[in-house]
Amino acid sequence: MSDSSIPAYADTRKIFQQEDIISGNLGLDRLPRFRKTLANDEGSVSLELKFTFGEAKERLIAGSLQAQVNVFCQRCLKPLAIALADDIKLALVRDEDAAQRLDAELDPWVCEDHKLDLAELVEEQLILCTPIVSYHESGECMNQRDYVAGEDAAESVATENPFAVLKSLKNSDTSD
Repeated sequence: MSDSSIPAYADTRKIFQQEDIISGNLGLDRLPRFRKTLANDEGSVSLELKFTFGEAKERLIAGSLQAQVNVFCQRCLKPLAIALADDIKLALVRDEDAAQRLDAELDPWVCEDHKLDLAELVEEQLILCTPIVSYHESGECMNQRDYVAGEDAAESVATENPFAVLKSLKNSDTSD
């Protein structure tokens, strides 16, 4: 994929007629909804999109995207670098009725006019391919927070009875 910047819009009348390919990088600053799910603004998104006509003359957008971003670890709430990748296979339609008529293998992308917002399309794909829960590899978070896991956790619970203080208070009341 090239290092060029992705244009803001594509004219759907031209891009499909020319069977164009758009590839390059997209800044996180152009993806506000996706950026809200991240731990910070560090990261990169690269993509390649091919615009063609299908057998039934439907307008197809196929390609792939990759991203390196930082999300929050759900165990320790510290930044965690993850790699995202997704294959894109969409059919550009004008309305919901046209989307209903598509083959089941194609996902619809509704574009009512001739301006296709490429950042919005990429942002939606990134949101869909982001894992719901992300966390550091086993042991990393636990070492940072002094967590105890496995058999050690069972032993620490058995030795540290939280009601031991109450038992000592009860024993001191009966001895008076």
